Amino acid sequence: MSMFKKIAVWFAALFAATTLMTAYAADPLIEQAKAQGIVGERYDGYLGIANPGSASAEVKRKVDETNSGRLAEYTRISQKTGDPVATVAAAMALKLFANAKPGEVLKAGPTDPWKQQP
Repeated sequence: MSMFKKIAVWFAALFAATTLMTAYAADPLIEQAKAQGIVGERYDGYLGIANPGSASAEVKRKVDETNSGRLAEYTRISQKTGDPVATVAAAMALKLFANAKPGEVLKAGPTDPWKQQP
């Protein structure tokens, strides 16, 4: 695949993924949990439980459901671009971090603490 075509496929795939992520993130329960700092975006493109003691079983179920949907979309994009799923997911994490709202929590790396977005 030519470099130009690969870049075009990447942009199209990321646009589709962004649309999908918006749909998944628009779940009112997830949005509320994000606003409360219970759930946040992780460095690997998936949601994480930032405050396990405050996360209800329903919130945990919704996080798992959202992450399953994200994995399916990352896999689809990976198959289109030929890039590893982890690379696709990490690229989406950058976009999700850039779009994080003030007060939401983010985990920038595997050993990093959760930090609140200013």
